[in-house]
Amino acid sequence: MAHVAAAEEDRGRVVLRLNSPRPHRIAVEAALRVAHAYRASLESVFIEDQRLLDLSAHDQAHELSLCGRDRRALSMVSFLRQFAYAAREAERRIAAMARIADIPYSARTLRDTPSHALGRACAEKGPWNVVALADPFAARDRDYLLHMMAEVEGVTGYVLVTPSVRRTAGPVVAVVEDVSRLMQLLNIADRLAADTREVVQILIAPSARVDTGQLENSVRLALADRTDVSLRVVETYGDPDAMAEVLRRVRGGFIVAEAGHTLLARHGSWQALAQTLECPLFIAR
Repeated sequence: MAHVAAAEEDRGRVVLRLNSPRPHRIAVEAALRVAHAYRASLESVFIEDQRLLDLSAHDQAHELSLCGRDRRALSMVSFLRQFAYAAREAERRIAAMARIADIPYSARTLRDTPSHALGRACAEKGPWNVVALADPFAARDRDYLLHMMAEVEGVTGYVLVTPSVRRTAGPVVAVVEDVSRLMQLLNIADRLAADTREVVQILIAPSARVDTGQLENSVRLALADRTDVSLRVVETYGDPDAMAEVLRRVRGGFIVAEAGHTLLARHGSWQALAQTLECPLFIAR
C-alpha cells in the first residue's frame, strides 16, 4: 500500500534525492505537496557518489573541460569540494521552500552509491517512505530508475518529474491498469487533490483488449456514490506512446500510477513520456 508516515509516527517521510546545487523547483514542490498531503516531514539526502571518488584514485583517470580542449587529472579533493558546494546550495533552496510550505525539513549527506545511500536512508526510518527525485529524469535514466525501484526497500512510492514538467495545477489523474489497485490509487489521488482542492479523474487503461463497457460498469459500481470523480476508459492497451499522448491531452496537475505498467515499463520506451509529461508523477510501488 502506498503510504507516507506522518511526522509524529517517525516511521517514514518523503526522502528527496539530491545530486545538483539547483534542484528543479517543481520537483521540490511536488515532494512538499506529497509531504503535506500525508502530514509527513521532508528529508533531503545529498549523495556523494562513492564511484566518482573511487575513480579519482586512479592515476589514468582525467576529466575534460566542456569545450574538450583542457584535460586534467581527477582529484578527490576537488570532488569533495564540489559535493559540499552542491549540497549546501541545494539545501538552502529547499529549506526556504519548506518554510513557506510549513513542512518539517532536515538535510544530510551520505557517501555511497546512489541506490545504497537511498536504501540506508529509507531503512533508518521505515517502512513508510516515498522517494522523490529533485532532478528531472530522461529516457536514458531508465536502467538506473528501474534498479532503484527494484532494490531500495522501505519505499512505497516514487515522485518524479520529466524535463517537460511545467505545472502542478490541474486535476489529479489516477491511471488504473489493474482494477484491483483502483481504491489504492484513488486514495493517493484523493489526498493530493484535497491538499489543493483539485478534482480527481480516473483513467481506466486496460493493458489488453477487453470489453471496455463491462469494465467501466464494474469500476462505477466500485466507486459507489463517488459523483465527484470523473471516469474515462482509454484504449491504450499497454502502448507507452499512446498513454503519453492521453496524459498530455488531459493536462493534469499530478499523475498517480502504479509501478511495472505502461508508464514506466521495464521493456517499453520512456521517450514519449519524458518528452511530453508536463506535471509530476507519483508511482505507487
